[in-house]
Amino acid sequence: MTATTLETVADIVPSFRLDNRTAVLTGGAGGLSLTLSKALVAQGANVALVDLNIEACQAAAADLVEWASAQGIAGPKVSAWACNVGDALNVQECVAAINEFYGEPADLLIHTAGYCQNFSALEYPDEKAAALVNVNLMGSYYISKYVAKALADAGKPGSLILIGSMSGVIVNDPQPQVAYNMSKAGVIHLTKSLACEWAQYGIRVNCLSPGYIATPLTKHVIGHNVELKDNWESKIPQHRMADPREFVGSILYFASMTASSYTTGENLVVDGGYQCW
Repeated sequence: MTATTLETVADIVPSFRLDNRTAVLTGGAGGLSLTLSKALVAQGANVALVDLNIEACQAAAADLVEWASAQGIAGPKVSAWACNVGDALNVQECVAAINEFYGEPADLLIHTAGYCQNFSALEYPDEKAAALVNVNLMGSYYISKYVAKALADAGKPGSLILIGSMSGVIVNDPQPQVAYNMSKAGVIHLTKSLACEWAQYGIRVNCLSPGYIATPLTKHVIGHNVELKDNWESKIPQHRMADPREFVGSILYFASMTASSYTTGENLVVDGGYQCW
């Protein structure tokens, strides 16, 4: 009998189950998170939703629990937490509270929190640009740091997934958004830097960079500006924006301890081919 015949399917085919894993999902009340949280719970993970708006976050958590029950999913523990990711002390305290609540360090981070503004570079109010970069870039560092520190101190591996943007590698047209673009470019390089530093702890750090997503907020914006919608979609080879569900596979790949065990420091751009034109 050869060694090959002793291998089982489980030795070859990776698992995307997240049983006994605890996920911190920032931007927990946002359109993308509402879909990703369902995928995490469906795969067996406990989910800590984190958002600046605690009322919206609590409502999202309640909806998630109701959805899981309707699907016959039992076991995962869902919670809601208020946090300003741009405030380092607030982030530190929030992560510590989440870890205490679940009785162990969260080993999965999906950081979707962030926002965009449209100002021309010459007219951008300095304080607004600084505030955006603080939340989008420094906030990504703060949440990664405190999730990773708890894991490193406990000698536990983990997977950190930051949400970048295609705007970190291209310049959007026609809307001017210099602060957003440079913040997301920073998130991509932050991913690579942290991946190199934290590989020694078994902590992988990767980045998912979406193109235009048809979230409820985006639909509201383009619903009042058909010209902008047509402009965006004309630059996408698939001629449409993404449904939030089309990012679930990428997230589960990065989250899996077996499927992406040798993937770290990677920026995966999922943009319908926008960069190709």
